[in-house]
This record gives sequence, C-alpha cells and structure tokens, in this order.
Amino acid sequence: MSDQNMNRTGGSPENVELSALGRCLKANSAPEKAKAWRTVMFVVLGLLVVLNLFIPNHPPHFGVDRVPGFWPAFGFFVGVVMVFFVKKIVQPLIKRPEDYYGDL
Repeated sequence: MSDQNMNRTGGSPENVELSALGRCLKANSAPEKAKAWRTVMFVVLGLLVVLNLFIPNHPPHFGVDRVPGFWPAFGFFVGVVMVFFVKKIVQPLIKRPEDYYGDL
C-alpha cells in the first residue's frame, strides 16, 4: 500500500498532505488568532449590513420590507429568540442527569 493511500485510510495525521484550503485553515486556526478572526468577521458582517441599507435587492412584498435594514434586523432578532427558546424550553426537556448513562 502506498503512503498516499495509507494517509487516506487512517495513516498518522502528521503525515497527511493537506490541500491549499487545509493548509490555510491550519495556519490560521491558532487560539491566539481567534480575536483577529472574530474582528474580521464582525467587520464583514457590518459591511454587509451597511450595503444592505443602500442596495435594494428586490421590490418589497410587505409594507415593512420598505424599511432599510429590515431583513438584517429581523434575522438578528429571530436568531436571539431561537437561542432563548432552545435554552429555556428545549434544553430542560432533553437534559439528563450527569450519571444518566452510569459508569462507562
């Protein structure tokens, strides 16, 4: 079996040759770079929201569609509501005691 096949089927991870995307992700996934990545993502998000205010993407179907920035605000609001819904309603329904599965 060749080394290339060995790596694809369970060889040691240190010897696996990464694609260009894999090398980029590995180089930029260090914990000390997390703050920089978070900043970049928030800047991109802010830029997209600002662009949404000035670039109409479709004719409005509802009255509230005419308000600039409605869809980004609506998406943010729905995301926050979903987090609270899952945390307060769904989690207590599926939560199990710490020793539910016994000693494994």
